[in-house]
Amino acid sequence: MKPTSLIGHVIELLQLIEESQEPADRTSSTFLRARKYIGASDRRFITGAAFGIIRHRRYIEVLLEQYLAEHPMDGALDDRANRFLALYTLYVAALGCRENGAHPSEAYWNTCFPKIRMESFLEWVSAKKGLDFLREDELVRLGVKYSFQDWMVQDWHAQLGTGIESLLHALNAPSRITLRVNLLKCDRAGCRDRLKGEGIDSTPTSISPAGLVAGKRFNIHSSPAFRDGWFELQDEGSQIVSLAISPRPGNMVIDACAGAGGKALHLAELMRNKGEIVAIDVDSERLAELQRRADRAGVNCIRTEPRANLEPEPLLGKADIVLVDAPCSGVGTIRRNPRMKWSVTESMVDHFSEKQLSLLGFNSRFVKPGGRLVYSTCSLLLNENENVLHAFLNSHPEFTSDVGNLTGLKIDQGAIKLFPHLNETDGFFIAPMKRRKD
Repeated sequence: MKPTSLIGHVIELLQLIEESQEPADRTSSTFLRARKYIGASDRRFITGAAFGIIRHRRYIEVLLEQYLAEHPMDGALDDRANRFLALYTLYVAALGCRENGAHPSEAYWNTCFPKIRMESFLEWVSAKKGLDFLREDELVRLGVKYSFQDWMVQDWHAQLGTGIESLLHALNAPSRITLRVNLLKCDRAGCRDRLKGEGIDSTPTSISPAGLVAGKRFNIHSSPAFRDGWFELQDEGSQIVSLAISPRPGNMVIDACAGAGGKALHLAELMRNKGEIVAIDVDSERLAELQRRADRAGVNCIRTEPRANLEPEPLLGKADIVLVDAPCSGVGTIRRNPRMKWSVTESMVDHFSEKQLSLLGFNSRFVKPGGRLVYSTCSLLLNENENVLHAFLNSHPEFTSDVGNLTGLKIDQGAIKLFPHLNETDGFFIAPMKRRKD
């Protein structure tokens, strides 16, 4: 495909993502499925550039605003019809992202911006891309440089101090493609060999004994190993949640916010498919998907229970383990959905924290004396993590922190905290607690 056509597809995809309420990766998949004529390398070009622009949107927006402030006669760059071309050009020029993009041809540029010399524009970008014109404090500069909201940067600085820049850099990198091998059907080495036979090289994860990192993206539904239930897509951080829970065969486990069941399936594997897992969720369709996944995995110890049908009384004080993998902002998964940088608001986080505390209080009643309650989120924000945990413990003295020890993980204030720049996983917060026996 010609460069002009490729850039046109990038701009079209960006416009669709801007208008859609769906996650960017889902919009991208739909866009590409409808255009089967696009080859593999061109797909990588289009998605790489589009997602790169989304990741770095604040940075290139600030550059564009500064350029227009210095060149008010060049307002055509800000016209809605062609603004994405200006942002695309800034992305390639300012970030040196030629592996994911190329400058538009001068003819293409002149068609959209006939009164603006592209060479002069590129020279200005080269001189200003260091953001020396900013007179704000260091945290604001970092927020612009890495394209995050200021309040997010402040939250992470409170947690990491000078380590924040490494986190921001990591959150702007694409995530790894991580698989969880179903050890009920095969071992990790056998699954790795089978995938290699399907043309997928992989390497073992460093913490999860069931994890593999695929060397490239691939369609899992076309994999015979996947169809046979040998593996699932699951980030290593999500796998570590189940490892931190450490269930035993024969346990009675409640997964209180099960969704489509990634963690429930892993718990079943760790329990050797012996015992009972009650998977509860408000969404019956997601529970139906969990049942299909369980059938494929050969798991029969999971019982799904729509929240609307739940009768809590028979479960009170019965569970060895209750997992509350609570609904959250999801900012720990920004690498997968970079548009989340701007869709998550402080008021949204406040709403989630109230719901999370309520879910913990409701589901803690199911833990038997001596049993464990595990609170987890895929958030990196204090208000959804430490603040919720401390509020719960302060109002429920019958529970104490019981984090245990997983080698190589950061444990702080009674919880395991996973960061992309430290663990190469999505961001996770995992807080195991124990109910007193007396």
